[in-house]
Amino acid sequence: MTPPTIVDAHAHLWDPAANPWYPRLHGVAEGTGSPWLLDRHRYADFAERHHPAVTLAGLVHVSASSAPHAYLEEARWLEGERGTATVPIVSIGTVDPLLPVAELVAHLDQQAAYDHLRGIRVFPGLEPDAPGVPAILDWLADHELVFDLVATPDTLPAWASVLAARPGLRVVLEHLGSPQDLSPDGHAAWRDAMRVAAEGTDWMCKFSGLGMVLPRVTGASLRPWLEGAVAAWGWDRLLFGSNMPIDSLRVGHADLLGAIVPLVAELATDQEGAQFFADNTRAAYDLPV
Repeated sequence: MTPPTIVDAHAHLWDPAANPWYPRLHGVAEGTGSPWLLDRHRYADFAERHHPAVTLAGLVHVSASSAPHAYLEEARWLEGERGTATVPIVSIGTVDPLLPVAELVAHLDQQAAYDHLRGIRVFPGLEPDAPGVPAILDWLADHELVFDLVATPDTLPAWASVLAARPGLRVVLEHLGSPQDLSPDGHAAWRDAMRVAAEGTDWMCKFSGLGMVLPRVTGASLRPWLEGAVAAWGWDRLLFGSNMPIDSLRVGHADLLGAIVPLVAELATDQEGAQFFADNTRAAYDLPV
């Protein structure tokens, strides 16, 4: 496979020292002994840490703000940040699902005023039967935007049932469905969950977030997860996301690319690698070529 062009499907841009929008991030940094998570990670920092031999051609910023309703300020901040970038940047925003419906929709509308918005996620995971779910899904469907689904293998069946009622809604499953059990039985259960979700839906899936799960991130440790994901979703429904800087809990940005690029070159054709690293993300999130 020729050296890939990457359109990163899942990254976080932030500047916690300048913007007090990330109390949950402070807790993660303290709890994991990872103070570097609080370092500035704006576009220039992201690009500097990217692998020098791999072309960056775009990215999807995923909101990680957790202060009450700070996502509204973050959306405004990102509009300015895009002006410093040399590649297209689009965003997945978020919303407080506990708001009254009228206020929830107003918050979504405010974010949609920025043309970088491509969809919404709620993190930590939103329960399928939560009161705000119908309003969020209806709004996304009406605006032809993406639902970035935060789910686990246990909650996937319920989400599939809820989302089946909205067949026109575009859904991208984050972080391989958030596996946690690394035992052989746990990995087998995850593969089964991925197969059932892929066979029963038209969703896409992000190959991302394993730096939050694996004790070490190398080509060898990524292989069974990539093989399992491809067996379920195929190369045409998988999107590569670095999840940087969160995945720096276990691996640096350049080292992650140094592990995944040769692995994909071994397992995929050039066309399949291009789908995985760039084309599928461009299609899912409407990024320009």
